[in-house]
Amino acid sequence: MKHLLILAVVLTTSLTVGQDVQHAPTVAQCQADQRLWLSQMESDHGQGSLPAYPVIDKWKWEMDDCMSVDPENKVRYYNTESEVWVVQTARTADFLKRHQMWETFLEEDAAGKR
Repeated sequence: MKHLLILAVVLTTSLTVGQDVQHAPTVAQCQADQRLWLSQMESDHGQGSLPAYPVIDKWKWEMDDCMSVDPENKVRYYNTESEVWVVQTARTADFLKRHQMWETFLEEDAAGKR
């Protein structure tokens, strides 16, 4: 019984020690990030100057969090989040086209494979 208790403590500790604690962004951080990121996306014009997909994915999720933190500016965060979706969708479509997968996607979609 003592060994089971020790094992439970060790497993619980090892599962929680390596986790990052995520805090909600502040209103000031939300507003600053929203302005910066939207500006970057608007000035990119498909030139590839934006960060990698995982980075802009974090932008999207922060904007989602900001809607709750700063509800007065919810529309701004929603618009910025939507712009990230557009960038991600364009990158995904470009990948499919570059790797000659676009036609396969369209065929399967037409066949109802969703």
